[in-house]
Amino acid sequence: MSWNRNIAISPPERDMILAALRLYQQAYDQTGGDLPNDILDIATDSDAHEAIDLEAIDTLCERINV
Repeated sequence: MSWNRNIAISPPERDMILAALRLYQQAYDQTGGDLPNDILDIATDSDAHEAIDLEAIDTLCERINV
């Protein structure tokens, strides 16, 4: 199922989203994926789906940072 919704975000909001995604990647690398449950709940919508992998996060960052 595909979900597509356009939202307007300011440059500071965009930058914070990018920083949060990069921080998630860094924490994942450092812990081997053992992240805090509250962060995993956000990333998976409380296990409604799998978290995207680190490569997909790179792709997402590229899409956001245009």
